[in-house]
Amino acid sequence: MRLFRCDASENVRGMRPFVAASGCAFHSERMSIRPVAFGCLLLLSPALSVPPLVAAQADGWKQIEHKSGIEVSEKEEPGKPLPSYRGQAQVDASVLEVLAVVLDDARSREWAKDVAEAHVLRSVDPKTEIVYSRSDQTWPVKDRDLVMKRTVQVVVPGEQFNVRLVCLPSEKAEVPKVIRIKRCDTTFALRKLSTGKTEVDFQMSVEPGGHHPEWAVKMASRGIPYETLAGLRKQVEKTRGQYDAEVKKWQDAH
Repeated sequence: MRLFRCDASENVRGMRPFVAASGCAFHSERMSIRPVAFGCLLLLSPALSVPPLVAAQADGWKQIEHKSGIEVSEKEEPGKPLPSYRGQAQVDASVLEVLAVVLDDARSREWAKDVAEAHVLRSVDPKTEIVYSRSDQTWPVKDRDLVMKRTVQVVVPGEQFNVRLVCLPSEKAEVPKVIRIKRCDTTFALRKLSTGKTEVDFQMSVEPGGHHPEWAVKMASRGIPYETLAGLRKQVEKTRGQYDAEVKKWQDAH
């Protein structure tokens, strides 16, 4: 658990989550939810931004941001308290290299911010694993963790894959003083565009748990798809050539 610096002269008057109880204002001003092994955990991040203009799209998705070649959308769905979020981008790497990075839990800490722990709990079959992730939160926010079933679907061998993670909270005993996220559904759809270029379609739906204002969770969630895909791009570039065994494994998978 990490500490933050307080400034008693900043009176937030209960408008920022988690601040009123401490009597101090965070120097980090936006609460956000970030991907940890591609689930989502609550923490604090540096800047509160004005929500961008929304552009309508087909099938219910509404574009809310487009920068650096990454398009972010949201969709309201009946029966869900929070919108689903989506990020779409191209990555300059082969689809097998991108897949290898997405599946590497141990190294997710290098690009998924504030990951304290991430590993495979057990393998169900060659394409299914139960994975665990825990975040390192800023006090007074409690750490959060997830237990997820991760499946890899081979849509077109060597060219198109879907990686889906769904929360299975009962697969591991809860950790004291850590909030278990119980509902999440995240998908990475990866499609080969050419030998060195991949299309990534990232979608997520999550209920982070705890007691937080809905407006704050929504605002924070908007940034997750962009940060996820921007981080993925950097990690793929950083690890280029380091996943030969994984690339070979998935090249001929059916």
